[in-house]
Order: sequence, then structure tokens, then C-alpha cells
Amino acid sequence: MHMAKALALLILLSGCQQRAPLADRHGVVSIDYCADQMAIGLLPRRDIRAISFEANSDVSFSAPRAKGIARLRPTLEEIIALRPAVVIRSYGGDTKLAGQLEKLGIRVVQLGYAVTLTDVRTEMLRVGHELDADPRARALLAHFDAELQSVPTRSSAPRPRALYVTPGDVTTGPGSLVASVIETAGFVPYRQRPGWGTLPLEDMARRPPDLMFRAFFDSSRYQQDRWTSSRHPVVARVASKAMEVEVPGAWLACGNWLSGHAVARLAAARKQMQ
Repeated sequence: MHMAKALALLILLSGCQQRAPLADRHGVVSIDYCADQMAIGLLPRRDIRAISFEANSDVSFSAPRAKGIARLRPTLEEIIALRPAVVIRSYGGDTKLAGQLEKLGIRVVQLGYAVTLTDVRTEMLRVGHELDADPRARALLAHFDAELQSVPTRSSAPRPRALYVTPGDVTTGPGSLVASVIETAGFVPYRQRPGWGTLPLEDMARRPPDLMFRAFFDSSRYQQDRWTSSRHPVVARVASKAMEVEVPGAWLACGNWLSGHAVARLAAARKQMQ
């Protein structure tokens, strides 16, 4: 249905070509939260035609840098109306969108999923190359590498345990980007089971973590109701005795150079604990 509407729009525009010739495709649009970060981070403002409405919830990175840039929804009609040369996407749009765009001559840069900080580096170099933004990608990675090198030298003492806490009662263990950030900064993830799960309140009461690593409390997009475990008295009691580090959700949401900021923030806390 969307494809039919898009083709009808192109036919209509083509019929008006003698009076108003279609402009060449140019510039880039991004159609979801993570694509917005990549576009704003890698590209000059003049090349960005539009970003997604999800950028408004990225209060620490995209929103303050995107004032004056048009917003769009991840629909075929809204995208082709802007006649971009490139669309950046992570998860935005339906499953047919990428194929539909490519059939219309619009190149799609699909973002990958980073599980480790090595993945972050690989992905940044790949996307930077696909967007003809290699120098900017390398510059961001140089700063990223410097932040990773800020981690204190490991001693023979046991590493402290860091518990990841979010507004939605979610934490994580090995096999996630968050766990990679925690480990790189010199901590052990409190949750030792791979993957994601709810806050382990009973374990926390018996064996409190050394550090509470909080993220996504800055954005209304990720806020849940007042009855989640992140608001439980056990969590408050543990937090009152543990060191707390809070970072913007934007630093961990998408697996790009911003995750280096989280490593540096945690590494600074690790130095204070030594």
C-alpha cells in the first residue's frame, strides 16, 4: 500500500516535470533514535535533510544538536518527499522499507548491533566509510580510544561489582554492550547470568553491589510507572551504601562512540575506590 502511494506520488511529480523539474536526490535522512545519533555525529549539518522525531527524547545528545533540523516519521511517503540520496536506519520503519527505498534509487545505510566495544569500533569505521565520513569517524574513535585508556591499571585485588540499574527494572550481565562497558572500566557485572533480566532484589539485600550504575533516568522515553523494582526500598537502601554513577541513556542506547563516555565515567569512579 505504501509502495503504491509512493509510486503514485512519483508519477504525479513526473507529470509536473515540464513546469517544475524534480531536483536531484541529495543529502541524508535518519529515521530512528540510533540513526539520528550517527547522522548528527558523523555528518555536517548541511548534509542532513531530516532526522526522526525520536531525536527529541535524546535529551543529552541529539536534541540539543538538532535544533532547526526537520523531523520526519519512518514512512515511505515522508522519506521520498524529501528526495534524499541516503537513508540511515537502525530499526526504524517496517520490514519492507529498506527494499522499497532501494528500488526507488535511495541508498540505505543499515546500522549493525554492537555487543562489545570492539564491535563499536568496527561499526563506526564501516558506517563512516559508507557515509563518506571517514575522517570524522576516525576522529570520534580517537577520542573513544583515549577514554578507554583512562581506565586505571588493574591490581591483584578483586574487582568491585557494578550493578546496572534502569527505570524499567532491567539489568544485564555478560554478552551485552553494557557489560562490556562495565568490564572495560575495571568492574565485574553484578549479574553473572548472560543476557537481560529484572533487578535481583533478594540477592541485592544479601550481597550488596559495590557500585550502582544508573542509566536512562534522564529521558521520559524510558520512564516506566512508579511500581517498578528500581523504586523498591531495597534498591534505595543498597544505593545509600554503594557508590552511584549515573550516565545519560544516550551513551548506552546505540553502540557507538558515546559508549566511551560511559567507560570514562565509570573509570573515574573506579579510581576513587582504589
